[in-house]
This record gives sequence, structure tokens and C-alpha cells, in this order.
Amino acid sequence: MQNQYYNLLMSGNDEAWTGTSWTMGYDRVFEYTHDSVKQRFSISDESALAALMSLPTLFAYEKYLKAPARVGRITGLTSRQSEFGLTFALDPTIPEISPQVFSGLLDALDIGSKGEVNRTHWAVKNVDLGQILHAARITSNPILAPQARPPRVFISYSWDSPEHRTWVAQLATALRRDGIDVVLDQWHLGLGEDLSTFMVRGVRESDRVLVISTEQYVRRGYERQGGVGYEQMLVSSHIMHDVGTNKFIPVVRRSSVGEAFVPHDLQGRRYLDLTDGPDAENAYKDLVRELHNVPIPVPPLGPRPVSF
Repeated sequence: MQNQYYNLLMSGNDEAWTGTSWTMGYDRVFEYTHDSVKQRFSISDESALAALMSLPTLFAYEKYLKAPARVGRITGLTSRQSEFGLTFALDPTIPEISPQVFSGLLDALDIGSKGEVNRTHWAVKNVDLGQILHAARITSNPILAPQARPPRVFISYSWDSPEHRTWVAQLATALRRDGIDVVLDQWHLGLGEDLSTFMVRGVRESDRVLVISTEQYVRRGYERQGGVGYEQMLVSSHIMHDVGTNKFIPVVRRSSVGEAFVPHDLQGRRYLDLTDGPDAENAYKDLVRELHNVPIPVPPLGPRPVSF
């Protein structure tokens, strides 16, 4: 199927395709899509969503922005109240498509040259994107390779203070800038949405969970208070079923007197200390390396000494 169709994601925001995630309202899905193509996909059908994710994707900007288009894949889809949350990965082997070249390919790509190029939407086209790009000498191969999904991370923390919430948001922002798909309540939990469902999905669907460990977080978790208490129950349940899991990473912010606190269920596990100080930058780099699953290079093993 992937050679017959492609996704077209058109945005009027000039930063839409500079990161790894974006949103698209349900009312904009399947605009400028032929009825025969719509019948093959349904945004309420899980298998159809998986099929959409298997398609190559053209990430384009509305015409007035005069910004280059990119090629890649949708790597994750999350259904929300009125929109899709999506993660994506751009193909680094395919160069940017300049506005001039893109304009010359509109007919071949089945993209309208008037209204469609001036409206944010998600269309599915019955066109072999790889062949079109190959014929235009943009790619050397007519087969477009799939892209790896960025690591997804859920952050569990307590609302200790406005300063602490800001610190957590800054950490999440930095991680997203470094290619990690962070799920954070400040961004992804809308008014009126069910908090427990959000926490369950966050823990279940993420590759790793950062447990921001402060004195207040550990106390609330131990006493099973509020959202922190509920999340700690989820952590405990997960560990009971998989004792050896490394899914949960304790991230320590020390108290004013320098004391480190770690939740009971995570004691004995290696934690990361991100307390503000001279070592914080290197600790952050270690965290990014870990989340991207990049191992630390091990020095080569030399021969046995001849003499001792």
C-alpha cells in the first residue's frame, strides 16, 4: 500500500516541521482527499491509523510561508478530544524541497495550486510519492525507507511550587529539542480530561518514565496522596510484574540542605542527579544519551601483560 498512497501534512505555522511532534484537528483530516481514498481509511479504526502511519509523508508549508517541504514518516498518533497528536521523523537522506521545485510538482502530487496550498490540513493522496521524487531527481531511490520513532518519555512529578513546575517544563522543552517525545501534563492534559486515564496511558505507552524525585514527591507517593500517589501505584504495579525493568528513571532534585530523596519502589536503582550546579549539564547529556539508547563507548580490551 505504501507505494500507492502518501500523507500530505500542510501547515501554516513556520515551526511545524522543525521538531518531532505536532497536532492536527479532526476537522482538517481528509480534506482535499478523494472519496475513494477516504473509504480505505477511518480515523476511528486502529488498523487504519496503523496503515496511515505506514505511508510516506510529505511535510509542507502553506504557500505564503515560502518554506521548503520535507519527507519522512508519521511515527506516532494519539487521539485527543478534538485533534490528533502526532510524532514524526524526517528522512535525513532526502534533501529539502524548495518552494520553487515543490510548486512545479503540484500536479504530479495531486495537490491543488489554489485553495489547498493555502490551508492547514491532512490529506491522503493516491500517488506514489517515491516515484515522483525519483523522477524529479530529488531522491536516488524510488523506494522511501521507514523512519525510526523518537523515544517517548512520560514525566511524573509533583507540583511542589510554581518554580518547580517551571523547572520541569524547561527540562521537558530541552528534551524535546533533543529529539525526545516528552508527554507532560502541562501540555497534553486538557481541561475536563480524565486525569487517571492520562496517567495510565502516559506510563503504559511511554518507553521510559522520568520520576522527578523531590522530598515532597516522595512523601506524597508514600502516603498515596493525589496524582503522585496514583502514579506511584502504577509504578509499583509495573515493577511487580517486571522486577528487572529499567523503564523508570529516578531524577533527583536535592533539598535545600543537599539531601537526595528517591521513592521507596525505586530505591537501590541508579538515579540521575539534575540538581542545579556544575554537574547538571553533564548529567543532562547522560540522560539524553540514555533515552536515545546510545551506549557509552567501552575502551578496547588489550592483551594480557607479559609480566607483572
